[in-house]
Amino acid sequence: MYEKPYSKILVRQAGKGRLFQLVSNFGTLPLLHLRGSRAEMANQYGHLAGDKILTSAARAIGIVSAGLPSTDLATCILDSAWRMLCPHTPERYLEEIEAIVEGARSAHIAITAQDLERLLAVANLDLYKREERLNEFVDAEILQALAGFRPMSCTMFAVWGNRTVDGKLYALRNLDWISQVGFHEDRQITLYEPDNAPAYVAIGYGGIIGALAGMNEEGITLSEVGAFSVSEELDGTPWTLMARQVLEDSRSLDDAVGIINNTRHTIGYNYLVAHGDPRHFGTEAFAPRAAAFETNYDCCELFYDDDPKERAARWVSPSGEELKYGLPLKEAVFRADTAFGEKTRALQAADNGPGEPANDGDPRKGSSYVSCHVPMHDMIKAYETGSEYVFPIRDTKVIEAGSPRKIGPDEALNIAATVAHNTEKLHLNDWNVMSVVYGATDLDFWVAYESRDEQGNWKNAPDSGYWKLNLRELLNDGLKQG
Repeated sequence: MYEKPYSKILVRQAGKGRLFQLVSNFGTLPLLHLRGSRAEMANQYGHLAGDKILTSAARAIGIVSAGLPSTDLATCILDSAWRMLCPHTPERYLEEIEAIVEGARSAHIAITAQDLERLLAVANLDLYKREERLNEFVDAEILQALAGFRPMSCTMFAVWGNRTVDGKLYALRNLDWISQVGFHEDRQITLYEPDNAPAYVAIGYGGIIGALAGMNEEGITLSEVGAFSVSEELDGTPWTLMARQVLEDSRSLDDAVGIINNTRHTIGYNYLVAHGDPRHFGTEAFAPRAAAFETNYDCCELFYDDDPKERAARWVSPSGEELKYGLPLKEAVFRADTAFGEKTRALQAADNGPGEPANDGDPRKGSSYVSCHVPMHDMIKAYETGSEYVFPIRDTKVIEAGSPRKIGPDEALNIAATVAHNTEKLHLNDWNVMSVVYGATDLDFWVAYESRDEQGNWKNAPDSGYWKLNLRELLNDGLKQG
């Protein structure tokens, strides 16, 4: 299911920054290691990964332009979206974009700031009813532009304490998104080692300078799920840059919570931040924790483990039937698309949310609630009780009956692979393209990307195999160079 890379090959160097290829039986995985000031690291990024920026930007435009008469319409959409996001983008990232462009030019790679801006905009284009909303920021003739553009539909959890081996924290970030378009060729791990700030790893794709997933050396992790809402606007902070802020500026869960609480949010997203507390492991002060957020343009609701707000979540049918649908657990936090906050759920369109007039609000009719949220709960409980668990979507036994057991890496990876979109979504080109499991107390992480073999056969990320990496080892060059 997973293996460590057995060597890394230096590809090229720029100042203190280096680009490596990690090598395992799964193939190669680029590792971009940046060191120094913010400006220096940005310059290194452009010099070492400028070619990936060009490739990823072209792929993004290709995805958005599918079904359009020209790519010019796609770039118009992305540029218009960026104009709304830009005023709420922290200055540090605007300066970083310019420094990346300068670094690429030093390597004779002709990228522009627009290439990076368009990649940031793509991740924030999961607008609900986008084909109707586009007239707010583009011309009328391109209202159908993104009708086929699929939202990020993902899953995430964190477990710790009495549920896990030695009380350590494990967390998940599954990215279920547009698949089989070649983004796996641009996969990249970016390791930031800034002066006078925590080092961190951003997991995603070359050219996407925000963090789709990541962990810092204080054991802070971030995960995200797209969740359509009727309260969505683009005049806010790009979520992938908010994720970077969390990784750069957080030394505790409270720090991360404060950053998300104070962000100007845009569209329907759920987030999960966790703290593995590596500094205090083995002492009485050890206190790993996690929190979930449900957000849209108007809401930002916060939940901790066994949260009474989640326990109170209910749906009332037209006939007066009351369904309590929250499934909170102690020492566990988990989310798919479904919201449990009263305000957020009222505005939600995802998962049969009542914000859409055509929906009745019954969460049991929500795809991610049935196929992801409830299974995560049931698998966590099955490990606690020693029960057998059969995943209903594929009618597959994924946990054997036996004694109760603690969740460690193998169990966390099993949950991740089970709830990841798989072959049942293959015909929709919508399945798990990236899966990350964090062992945040030990600063371990396991990462998998979708793959395609020489015969043209595709596998989703978990079935492609996980790379096991450790943040400390990467920082200390602990992996043998080959």
